[in-house]
Amino acid sequence: MDWDSSAFLGFLALGFLVFLLVGKMLVVYELKSQDQVYRKNLHKISEIESDLESSRRKYLIALKAEGVAKHRVSQLRTRLASMKQHAEQLALTAAQEVSRKKREKEQALELAVLQAMGGTSHRDSHFLRVMKVITQLVDVEKQLSDGEIIDAVRQALEQLGSLEEDGQAQVEQAQEHTA
Repeated sequence: MDWDSSAFLGFLALGFLVFLLVGKMLVVYELKSQDQVYRKNLHKISEIESDLESSRRKYLIALKAEGVAKHRVSQLRTRLASMKQHAEQLALTAAQEVSRKKREKEQALELAVLQAMGGTSHRDSHFLRVMKVITQLVDVEKQLSDGEIIDAVRQALEQLGSLEEDGQAQVEQAQEHTA
């Protein structure tokens, strides 16, 4: 029995050792498996950190670009407002120039009519009526852009000059008869 019990104890010890060896192998296998998972996770974490860093750089670049673009837009708006103001000023100046030229032409026309009627001292209601007719004819000419109207005004001025001469002759005759 001694031998049986020592064989039993030997088998039992051998079974325990096999159990420990199998347990150790399973623990080592599990450790290797966990080590691989850990390394994969570290690799994923480093990739994510790299992606995060590049995204952060892209965000900063986009933020700077947005700031530059806003500044540029602000400058362009300022320039546009300045150009609009300049254009308005040019339009106002052009309108003033047109108005000045129109006044000069009207004054020259009045002077010509006054001289045709006998001098600058004949500024009366008859002169005003003649000027009104002439300005109406000039306005019609501007609308139609026809040279015939200009000729008609010239003829009217010539007739007016001859009427004025006839009128002066009649005044002189009346003065002679009264004298």
